[in-house]
Amino acid sequence: MEILFHLGAHCTDDGLLIRSILRNRAQLASHGIVVPGPGRYRELIGSVSTTLRGDTATDDTEAMLIEAISDDDTAARIVLSNENFLCRDKVAIGPDGLYPKADKSAWLRRCFPSYDVDFAIGLRNPATFVPALLGTLSPQDRDACFASLDLEQLSWADVIAEILEANPDATLTLWAHEDTPFIWSEIMREVTGHDPYLALDGANDMLSQILSTDGMARLQSFLNAQPDISEARRRKAVSAFLEAHAVQDEIEEEIDLPGWTLDTIAHLTDTYEDEIERIKVMPRVNWLEP
Repeated sequence: MEILFHLGAHCTDDGLLIRSILRNRAQLASHGIVVPGPGRYRELIGSVSTTLRGDTATDDTEAMLIEAISDDDTAARIVLSNENFLCRDKVAIGPDGLYPKADKSAWLRRCFPSYDVDFAIGLRNPATFVPALLGTLSPQDRDACFASLDLEQLSWADVIAEILEANPDATLTLWAHEDTPFIWSEIMREVTGHDPYLALDGANDMLSQILSTDGMARLQSFLNAQPDISEARRRKAVSAFLEAHAVQDEIEEEIDLPGWTLDTIAHLTDTYEDEIERIKVMPRVNWLEP
């Protein structure tokens, strides 16, 4: 059995990915892919991994977890998702950079020592990730987090390298948040591991959040009329519809942080794009892109 941990990140899909996948739970189950409701495992796995503190689970503990999570002990794959698996949002950024506790991904892996465990995570440009994350915090936590921030430490490459080092037998499936409207169905496929010829509901869930109602209806009509459209043409069509029908409030992000200038945003963006190129060639990385 394989277990896939979707780790977020915070302020990327905001739980939409697991909701899209859950819409197909019965169909996926018939293919040996179990997608339990998050209520069955989020607190449980957090509690067990914290209790173990990096120690390897016993056979009994592992069996208890599997029994609690899945009703099908013959499943080929289990998909688990929680943006707080690595840490809570208020400690996701700080003086030590992004996700300073990324090595604790190994705590998750050691809850299931008898199984193959892999991870998936969407990355986001720190220029928008930091303001979005700060916006989710209480005023007290936001002020403390911002005061401790070191912009030169906001490295996704370091986060990924740390996860890889802590889990030498794991593969990481990664993507850029900025690409998700174009590759949502591919992300769903890679996370669930389903047959590429199996069509799932929810392939346009991300697009529906940023396209106007009329634009989404027009795009769906266009795609329905061309069931054999190539992926390249589909992405070209999506780009055209986004340009013409995007809800501006959903795609335009106002960045207003003390001391941040246009140069700050440009520097963070350039660094992020450079880091993506570094991450793509890391071993055991499966990078998804349009």
